Parts: sequence; C-alpha cells; structure tokens
Amino acid sequence: MNTTYFLIMKYRAMNYRALLFLPFIILISISPGTHAAQAASDSQLDSIAELGRLNGVALQCSYTTQMQQIKQALVLNLPKQRALGEWFENKTNDSFMAFMTTNASCPSAVDFMQEVNAAIITLESEFKK
Repeated sequence: MNTTYFLIMKYRAMNYRALLFLPFIILISISPGTHAAQAASDSQLDSIAELGRLNGVALQCSYTTQMQQIKQALVLNLPKQRALGEWFENKTNDSFMAFMTTNASCPSAVDFMQEVNAAIITLESEFKK
C-alpha cells in the first residue's frame, strides 16, 4: 500500500511540474516571430514583410494582377516552411488594417506595379544567397 501511494504521489508531482511550464511552452509555440526568425535571416524576413505590406495594399485597391505576382514569387522563391507563410500573412493583415484605419489612397497602378517588381527582385536576391 505504501509503495502504491508513493508512486501515485510521485506521478502527481511530475504532472504538477509539467503543468507549471505549460504556459511558457504554449507561448513560445504560438509566437509567430519566433518561428519566422529561426526560419530566415533578418534581411530575408524584411523582404517577405515588404511583399506582405504590398499585398495588403493590393487587397485594398483590388490590384489582382499584383496579388498573383506576389504569391507566385513567394511560392517560387521561399523554402516551404509554415513560419514564413505565417510571417507573410501577418504582414499582409497588418498592412490591410493600417490601410483601412488611415484612410490611405491607392497608388497608381503603374507606380504600384514598379514597387511590386522591385520587392520581388529583392526577395529573389535574398533567397538565392
């Protein structure tokens, strides 16, 4: 009887210690910046963030051709890692929301196309290193 009681109490203590660390484990696992930072360099993340920013503008301004260009560039150049896709989506969402809240106006289609093309060239050069 004493051995069984001892084993049960030891098991409970182990579970209690594991539960103490659970919030930290969850916090680390859901931090998008942490995973993205491990998946790419700062300059690579910046190039993805810039395309995310432009994608948010393209969504607001209905520039579907540029949205397609951006997605195609990401698919062709990024390693297939969820963290990088999440980084892009988060930056797109931030840009989309900022555009709405500031009542920004849409850039001209020509200027926007040049900006997207420049950002794609930067992305390609960052991921071919």
